[in-house]
Parts: sequence; C-alpha cells; structure tokens
Amino acid sequence: MTRRSTSNRRPNTLRRKRSHHLLEVKMRTDTVRRQKSRKFFGIFLKIACFFVLLGATYFGGAFLLDKFFFRNPDYNIQKVQASLDDVLTLPELESAIGLHEGMNIFNFHLGAAEKILSAFPEVKKAHVERILPSTIQITLERRIPILRLAASPEDAFVPGQSFVIDEDGIVLSPSKLNASLLELPTIEGLSLADIHLGQPLQDEKRPFILALWKALNNSGNTLITMRSIDFSRGYWAVVTDINKTQYTFGPEHLSAQLERLQKLLSYCQENDRQLETANLILEYNTPVTFRPNGEATSLASVKTAH
Repeated sequence: MTRRSTSNRRPNTLRRKRSHHLLEVKMRTDTVRRQKSRKFFGIFLKIACFFVLLGATYFGGAFLLDKFFFRNPDYNIQKVQASLDDVLTLPELESAIGLHEGMNIFNFHLGAAEKILSAFPEVKKAHVERILPSTIQITLERRIPILRLAASPEDAFVPGQSFVIDEDGIVLSPSKLNASLLELPTIEGLSLADIHLGQPLQDEKRPFILALWKALNNSGNTLITMRSIDFSRGYWAVVTDINKTQYTFGPEHLSAQLERLQKLLSYCQENDRQLETANLILEYNTPVTFRPNGEATSLASVKTAH
C-alpha cells in the first residue's frame, strides 16, 4: 500500500510544476506586451507632440512674418535706384520684371528679376538688390558692340535689323542708332543665315575673329585702326584699315604675324613709306606693296628677322 501511494503522488507533483511554469511564462509574456505597448504609446505621444509643436511654430512664425514683414507698410517699395547703362528705360524695366512702387519689398523676387533681365541680349550682367526698408537697387551692364556683321561693304546699318557682336562673340541687334555703331568695323564674307540674338556667333571663324580684334585693339598699343575684315577668300582674313591698306592674316601663329606687322610699320615710319598691301602669313620675306611717292607702285619684299 505504501509503494502504491508514493507512485501515485509523483505525477501530480509534475503536473503542478508544469502548471506553475506555464503560469510564469504567461505572466512574463503579458508583462512584455504591456511594456511594449507603453513604449509604443510613449513614442507615438512624443511624435504627436513634435508635430503639434512644429505646426504651432510654423503657423505662429507665418503669422508673425506676415504681420511684421509681408503686410507691414514700412516695407513697401518707395524708391527704385536704377543704373541701366542705356539698355532699358525705367518704365520698360518695371514692366519687364513686374516692379511697381507700393508692393512689399519681400514679395519681390530678386533671382527671378535677374533672370529676366539677363535674358535681354544687350545685357551682359544684371544685379538686383534689396536695401531695407523700402528701396530696390538695379544695376545693368551693357554689352559693347565691337564689330558689325555685313553682307557686303555697301550694306548700311539699319537699327533693329543689322547685327553686331561684342567681345564675347554674342550677336546683338541694336534698336537705336548712334555714332559709335556707324564707326564699327564690318565683318564681310560670313553667312548671316544662322544667327540667333543673345547667342554666340555660330561660325567656326569666331575664335579667330575675336583674337584678331583683341590683338589689333590692344589698349596699350593700337597697331592699326580697322575698318573691315573680309573672309570672302576663305579662312584668311583681309583687314582693311582707315587708310585703305590691306593686311592678310592667317588663323595660326597670330602673335608672330603681329610681330611682323610691328616691324613693317616701323620700317614704313622710318623710311616715310605707305603700305598698300601686306601678306603677314609668310614667315620670311613678307610680300608687300607700297604706295607710290610720285612714282609707280612697286612690288617689294621686306625681310623680317625673328
């Protein structure tokens, strides 16, 4: 009887231990779930508070900005300081960029205004600035024409129809005629079919043209005063000066050609001679013709040392 009762108690003890273990596991699981729920709720509460604070800051800041800046009459535009360099008139400027006195200075977009003004072909640089509390300052830098594009030597300048280029090779079409435009040297022998205002001259000779102009118009040493550059003979440039002397230049070794020109001009000055033509492309024995001094024109060959 004793053995039988002992064996009957063991399974009951095991069942109780198992039940106790399952209860502990269930309690731990419930605890973890409650901890996760509290943690998630805490994070959600923090995020909600952050967005509420952000919204309050945004709307509160917008209200303050609107009250003290965007709707404040002290910041209405009352003065426009404009240095337009004869590109536009003040009414044309105001119409182009939508500027008028009385508008709020902070509602006027500087970047957009500069972009609009820079799109004018004649404008090289545009700068727009706010000067608080009520002044807009606008400065334009005009492109300066240096050469006129002409179909032929007889092609007269017509405002709004004739084309010029500046020192960057940008094509312009001045709408007003002034004396300086009539004095521009002309470029002949180029096709005028593919020309776009405000864009670089679309011709492979453009770098040569600009380099030649800069070389002959060096502010410290102006060699000759150009009247025309003729490309009708190909890639060579025949430059005619105010004395109707013709100089032939090639696109390569331009600096060496200019040295030959300087020596040739010095020779003419020392010997009281006047040039008729000079081909500066050849490295040695520059072919030249002189104007007669009471005699027939002679063909000469002036040796230039290097």
